[in-house]
Amino acid sequence: MKQIVLVAETGSDINPALAAEYNIKIVPMHVSFDHETMEDGAFPVEKIVDYYEETGKLPKTSGSTPGDFETAFDRIHAEYPDAQLLYLAYSAVTTCSMQSAVLAAEERDYVTILDTKQVSAGQCNVVIAVAELLRQHPDWTMAEAVRAAEDLIARAKMCFMPENLEFLRAGGRVSNVAFLGAKLLNLHPVI
Repeated sequence: MKQIVLVAETGSDINPALAAEYNIKIVPMHVSFDHETMEDGAFPVEKIVDYYEETGKLPKTSGSTPGDFETAFDRIHAEYPDAQLLYLAYSAVTTCSMQSAVLAAEERDYVTILDTKQVSAGQCNVVIAVAELLRQHPDWTMAEAVRAAEDLIARAKMCFMPENLEFLRAGGRVSNVAFLGAKLLNLHPVI
């Protein structure tokens, strides 16, 4: 059986220790601070809060580019020439990363792509669960791995409870009216 190598992007919040433990390959997303764009994960997260406090604006985030995936796919393929890659994507409705991977995979028949329909910790949980299953079933084919991943994706549900809506308002995710109403009523929404 061919080895299956899992791929995700930095938006999955898979920390370096987990990535190393499960041999998950991480592709960078990007964060722009006005005219400076950096790879997600290449700077301390406090930089985002500091930038917001200094400017009143949130940095802009962007998905991984086709070039990011081409580089990653080629690097992984060079390291594991007989392996199949299973990219478990950040939700395709929230970023361009999955479409970028589809473009990058056109000439690479060793890449399979699935939309986790999750972001952040939700995507992380799906990827780690698939990694655990692959560890338990090292003889699985790609078809078996895909079926298991699709089952997990269909059952995965994620929510988060922000302390307040300030960053969501700053990022345009909630209106000023909703922000003020929640603040006045001391509401803590579940998203």
